[in-house]
Formats: sequence, C-alpha cells, structure tokens
Amino acid sequence: MNFKRPTALAAASLLMLSAFTACSSTPPAAQTNATTSQGQSASDDQQQGFVLKYPQDMQALGYTDEIHLDKLPSRVATMSTYPVMTLYALGINMVAVPSTKVVNYPDDLKAEQFPGLMSDQFDLERVVATEPDLVILPASARDTHGATLKELGIPVYYVAISAQKDVPIYTVIKNQTQALIDAFAADSAAQETGKELMQRFTDLEGKIDAVKQQYKGKKVLVLMSSDPTSHFIQSESGVLGSMLSMLGFENVYSASGAQGGGHNSAPLDMEKTLDYQPDLVVFTGNMDKAGMEDLAQKTIAQNPAYWNSIEAIASGEYLCLPANYVSTAGIGIIDNLNDLIDIVEAHYAD
Repeated sequence: MNFKRPTALAAASLLMLSAFTACSSTPPAAQTNATTSQGQSASDDQQQGFVLKYPQDMQALGYTDEIHLDKLPSRVATMSTYPVMTLYALGINMVAVPSTKVVNYPDDLKAEQFPGLMSDQFDLERVVATEPDLVILPASARDTHGATLKELGIPVYYVAISAQKDVPIYTVIKNQTQALIDAFAADSAAQETGKELMQRFTDLEGKIDAVKQQYKGKKVLVLMSSDPTSHFIQSESGVLGSMLSMLGFENVYSASGAQGGGHNSAPLDMEKTLDYQPDLVVFTGNMDKAGMEDLAQKTIAQNPAYWNSIEAIASGEYLCLPANYVSTAGIGIIDNLNDLIDIVEAHYAD
C-alpha cells in the first residue's frame, strides 16, 4: 500500500499550518492518559473543555490517551466512515470525509470527499490542507498517517473498524458511538439526539431478541463473491457473519476453529464446503442486490453439478445481499441489521 507522506516543500507549509492549529487547540502533548482521569468530576471536564475518551475495548488494546482541547472541535476531518453519520447527527462540522460506496452521505454534508486510506490516491497533504482541529483515523493508521499528524501538532483520535478479540463489530460500533456522543454532545439538543441514537441500539436489540430463537441452530454459509469462480468464505467474526450470528445462526466456518486459524475469511475450499451442508447460503460482494443476484445465478449455472450438491442451493435456500453487508459504517449497522431481520423473515415466510 502506498502511504503518502508530505514532501519537503509541503512539510514546511504543513508545519506553518500546525502553528495555526496549535493556537486553536491543545496539542497532543496535552493529551493525558485515561488512567489519570478516572476520578474526574464534571467540573474538571468543563475546565478541560473538550474531552474525547476511548471506549473500554479500545483501551484494552492500548489506546488510553484522551483528547483534550480547549473547545469543541469545529473542523473535524475523519478518514473513517464509521464516525461520519454520528457526528453529522450531532451537528458537528466536518471538513473532510472518505469517499465510499457503503454510505449514502446526506446532500447537505459539506465536507470534502477524499479517497480512502486504502486507495492509492489517498493524499494526507490534502487532508491537512483542510485545516482540521481534529483528525479521526482508523486504528490501523496509527503508526503511519497518525505519526505524521502527531509530528505536525494535529490531534488524532483512532477508531476500530473491525471486531476485536471477543468483541463483535456491533459492540465495537455501539461503544464507539457512545464515546463520540459523550464528547461531542455539547448542548441540550445534541444530548437529546445522542439519547435517540443510543435508543436505536436498544430498540434493535429488542427486535433481535424477539426473532433469534426462530433461527437458533440453523447453519449458515456466508460467501463474499466477486465473480462466478472467486469466492471467500466468511466466519462469524466477519461483518455479515457476525450479524447472522446475532440472529441465532450458526456459522459453518469458524475463525477460532482449526480451519479458520483466527482469520475472518479465507478463499473457499470447494471440497471442504461440500461437508458443511448449511441450512442457508448467503452471497454478498461489492455490488448492489440485483448485481449479486445475477452473480449467484451465473455462479450456479457455471458449475451446476457442484453447487446443486449443496442442498440449500438446490432447494433455493440462499440470499443475495448488497455491498453494505461486506463492510458497515458506524451507526449504519443499525439499519443493516433491521433490514437483515426483515429479509430473513421474508425468505422463510415464502
């Protein structure tokens, strides 16, 4: 992957920019360790101005430095899609967000859209040029882009974008959302919005509790497909796999098992897959629903003897889901799960 770093000429201008940033916010040197603030009172937090803490699952991974600024950030650049819709709902001004096919950004989101970190076109200099007073990055960029931003005196906060050990992606996102609300909900209107956002998690969990007994013990095979001959099998730790596990399904491929080796996905082993005999097969990939349905049909038609030897395929017990089930984005997982419940219920009602 090509991580661009500032050129010598650009670095000079960025250092000048950092001086501007330092005037409006507390530099990373003022970020304090979370363990020193466990007993802080509300008045202490008010004196500190803006305080952004890490949720417990991130602290367990060593992310214990809190962000302390003199005031609420007014120019936030986030290079992860995960915080975008939460910050948007709280009325936070974002100057830069990543371009994405996973989230349909609101028309009135004024932030510049830049190629994501995984793109060869990503350019950190462009992000810095938006003059952010806080940058949010995926945790995977801590030692690369995060280190560069720290050198420039720009505060950086890191978010997890995948499941952690023993912490599913849903819980990671829920905890992350609460941490953002705690920090950014600065007035009564934003605090009320924050309560409504967290209530959506509670309502969803009630809906899940009402249906998961129906699917408990049903075996599911999750396939991420890009063409009729290219398929990856996803475990219960993957995005879609974890959603189906929440609904009570038992994944035929386990990341913690001998075959999984701790990996969320692996190239499909067609011979081993014949032994799984799932009750339901779910196809997803980087396409819309119609595209995935067409791909599934082409996959089966290209090798009917193999695929129809899987009883679930032969009997039509399979679903095709669009790209937003390959990866999710922050509170978008709430809609994803609500829709998934409806899709599964409709499938079994037919």
